Amino acid sequence: MSEKEVSKRYSLVQYFIIAILVVITWIPIKLITMDSVPNKEILVRLTPIGFSLALSIFFMIKEFSGRNLLKLFPLYGVMLLYFLLLPVRKDSQSTINAVYFGLIILWFFVWFAYSSFKVRDLGLFADFIQRTAEAILWSILCGLGGLVLVFLSINLMKTIGIDAEKFYMSTIATLGLSALPFISLVVIERFEKIRLSTILANIFLPLFLVSIIAFGVSSLFAAQKPYETRDVFIIYNLMLVIVICLLLFTKINNRKSKFIDLCATLLTLCTVLLDGYVLSAVIYRIKNFGMTPNKATLLATNIVMLGNLIYGIYLSVKYRNYEEASKRMMYYLPMYGLLALVVVFLFPAIFGFR
Repeated sequence: MSEKEVSKRYSLVQYFIIAILVVITWIPIKLITMDSVPNKEILVRLTPIGFSLALSIFFMIKEFSGRNLLKLFPLYGVMLLYFLLLPVRKDSQSTINAVYFGLIILWFFVWFAYSSFKVRDLGLFADFIQRTAEAILWSILCGLGGLVLVFLSINLMKTIGIDAEKFYMSTIATLGLSALPFISLVVIERFEKIRLSTILANIFLPLFLVSIIAFGVSSLFAAQKPYETRDVFIIYNLMLVIVICLLLFTKINNRKSKFIDLCATLLTLCTVLLDGYVLSAVIYRIKNFGMTPNKATLLATNIVMLGNLIYGIYLSVKYRNYEEASKRMMYYLPMYGLLALVVVFLFPAIFGFR
């Protein structure tokens, strides 16, 4: 697996730029917490765009390219303009889904910056996915530590008669939230040999295999099924997303363990059956309750996820070389970007923004 060759140390100027990026991403979050600010729905839409642009610039700090930055601006400009023009309706399923799936598109924008638009470099893509997983895990760990620190600070202030809860929660906590991804990425570059996603994927893969088998068998005899119960239906879909992410991280880690490989193969097969079951539930609910933006989104998402699982099985059968199969798995991931484009730009118009 190829990795981006950059110096692991930042200069003072680069740290200053990172600090500016943190402040820029913090401002809209701070505004959202203020009661006096109107049109918070628009801010909620635009905040991820600011985060994505800041992360793109972060990855360009050490190898800055004005040309690549100019390539990014039109992409972000389109997203910014689109979300500004998208009608604000709290009960609109299609626009809410567009905002959520817009995160996938913004993630691909960060990938463009990370790779310097070398989008065909599969090794670099796998490294970026690994870094994404690491950043999420480190952000969770640092965030939990930060919450403990904020809680202790608030209570220490109370012991001397100062009520600082509102200040800490609206200012310090939000600033920390903005800084988390940047701090995590700096930590990852400094301690690149520590791979939390690899450790956790290898631990939880067998556990998820046991859990999903137990869950699948139990669901056959359960009174509540995804065909009739909406909440159960949503839980099934969340489980599918988690399992597919886990399988992906296991694949790109290239760990040549026969036990883990066997567990991954069995989990893939079980998940194909589960996805087929969920897909049949989607079709059943569409047939009996009618088409809605949520059902259309779930139908498209389940089809793409099922294709991902089947493609993974095909690669495992065709390529005995684990590294080759893992590398070629990257070819399918742009399908999620295509799915996001459909949900973000087509579905709202198709469903009349309802």
